[in-house]
Amino acid sequence: MTSRIQDNQGRPFSQKGVAQLNLLVGRISSLIKYRRVILQIAVARIKAKYLGLKLGIWISVLNPLLVMLVVSFVFTRIIKLEITNFPLFALSGIFPWLFFTAALSEAAHSIVSQQNLLYQFKLPKEALPLATIIAEFFSFLVGWCIIYPLFIVFNPQTILLLPVLILVLALLFCFIFGLAIVFAALNVISRDTGQLLGVILMFWFWVTPIFYSVDMVPQDFRWISYLNPMTYFTIGFRDLLFHGKMLSLAIIGAMLMFSGVSVFCGLLISAKLDNKILKGI
Repeated sequence: MTSRIQDNQGRPFSQKGVAQLNLLVGRISSLIKYRRVILQIAVARIKAKYLGLKLGIWISVLNPLLVMLVVSFVFTRIIKLEITNFPLFALSGIFPWLFFTAALSEAAHSIVSQQNLLYQFKLPKEALPLATIIAEFFSFLVGWCIIYPLFIVFNPQTILLLPVLILVLALLFCFIFGLAIVFAALNVISRDTGQLLGVILMFWFWVTPIFYSVDMVPQDFRWISYLNPMTYFTIGFRDLLFHGKMLSLAIIGAMLMFSGVSVFCGLLISAKLDNKILKGI
């Protein structure tokens, strides 16, 4: 007589898997249903962010450029790191990283700061982090339209890899979304989450090969880079933009895996925290 392995609620794991899949499909369907409202919230965030600023949307370009200039001076003039065309090398890593940190940090506070919208439009709570990421993605794309030609001038072959670059951007968006809905939910339960995220991102920044290549990391510590999801996204952007070469299947596979796991686990964890979030709002 065969026995089936069961979870802690007495359900066969096959049934549990189907239930989780149905939950994910339901959450995604709900976001699609409210897509227009989500876009309206994103547009409102964009207007609020740049309204009254004299530089307006140009601030999205100045920030990474200023970081690039400072970092280039430190690493080439003081530390004397020998990397050809280091400013573009650094820019290929810092620009997507700034989008990652801005989107994740803002999205983590989205439910707490805009909780009234959940009741006003009866939105799923994942809609607010998603709208925030869309707003930050818009700023990123505007800056990208100005910075991207620099890489084309440096390496004309880069433009042929644009379809792959779009794929990498989409995967990074999904990766951020999965993390954002978890941190946004946790921030409702504990307001310390936002502060903790800042510490995590600061550590994460230095273990990500933004201003250096993985080959420069000592062999004994290289495993840290390989466990870091942002390593693969940074390599992806750098290979496409700076080196002008096609990504390896290993890099594409890693980005697909981390993005998929992020969205899958993010939605499940967010769903598990539903009751606690309702009490915290």
